[in-house]
Amino acid sequence: MRAAAVGLLASGSLLSPFAQPAFAENELAALAGGQFKSELVDTQCFATSCKLQTEACVGNADCTKGLACTAKCMGDAECTVGCFAKYGNKQLDEMLACTIEDKGCLKIAIMEPGPDKPSEAPKPPKALVAATPATMSGKWYKVMGWNPKYDCFDCQRNSFAKAGKTSASEVGAEIGANGMAVEVEYTMPRVRAGSAPETVKETLHETLQFDTDSKGQALAGSQRTAHTEGKMFGLTFWENWYLIGQNDNAEKDFRFVYYTGKTLQNRYEGAFVYARQPEIPKDALPHIYSIAREAGMEPTGMCCIDNKCFADPASAEKAPTAPLFTPVAVAETPLEAAAAPQKRLPGPLGGLQSAITDLQEYTEDPRPFARELFAKQKTMAQIKEFDADGFRVATK
Repeated sequence: MRAAAVGLLASGSLLSPFAQPAFAENELAALAGGQFKSELVDTQCFATSCKLQTEACVGNADCTKGLACTAKCMGDAECTVGCFAKYGNKQLDEMLACTIEDKGCLKIAIMEPGPDKPSEAPKPPKALVAATPATMSGKWYKVMGWNPKYDCFDCQRNSFAKAGKTSASEVGAEIGANGMAVEVEYTMPRVRAGSAPETVKETLHETLQFDTDSKGQALAGSQRTAHTEGKMFGLTFWENWYLIGQNDNAEKDFRFVYYTGKTLQNRYEGAFVYARQPEIPKDALPHIYSIAREAGMEPTGMCCIDNKCFADPASAEKAPTAPLFTPVAVAETPLEAAAAPQKRLPGPLGGLQSAITDLQEYTEDPRPFARELFAKQKTMAQIKEFDADGFRVATK
């Protein structure tokens, strides 16, 4: 789910004559070579095979602004996520699904569709921990993330249901006896010119299938714990999951998951820590840090995910976190100050005001906003309650 947008960002480099290879970040962008590739665009396809989706997008200003925004990102993953934070909607998702995946109007697929085979999945960074649907069932909160582009959104809650608890139509694939339906929740800020800032809640559905046989035994030759499939921003992703750590008996529940994944346009990787509560299990943090380092990850550089949206307002205990995305209302940066809501002018002046706002959004450079968006991530090194090994710092 974390990188479905990355394939789209490179498609923008194929459609924009202003694309430059300096921004290339994956295989597809490198393939484009920073040049407009007319042979990869079937213009008739938009008018025939994806006619309804194209018409719906043209009739929706946010959809067309989203396409223009991503085209200007030219291979920058953070930039593209910023575009979806501003303009993402159902029409844009359906446009991308039809033109890129379903009908191939944009011939930018460089990966074979479908999940990796168990024996072909990349190797895990450390030994796997045994896992079953029973050990993953229920609600989990992501509290730490490794890849800042994909793992560090605000308010992340994942709910795992055993086969039969959620219908296949909700997740888009058949769920086997060793599978689970996963509901993924997260939020993104929506900061628009002339409008009050919003928080947009996103919900995705995935299918998670464990690499086990009918008796629950690990499949011979499998190098992963499970594999999953879902859609994000209209594009399908397939991921390999590796459970590389979990709590000891005396610790609060946590799970340390490493993953690799792909869309039709690229491959990616990341990692995160699940906890049963929306905050870091403090007493287990030294153990979590140890697992991360054994897997070649520096835990102090991992992000501390802002889950305060789940906090009980009546609770006096405050989690040692700061917002990943600072609310615009209290921000002091010029970019966020420019997004302060404007009073709607009456009559024709209001129409002119809207036209000016539209022009501003169609022509703006999306990269500064995206950089500022991701710069607000808070790393574990910035949480002064803990030392470099995850132990609590003694206070006087």
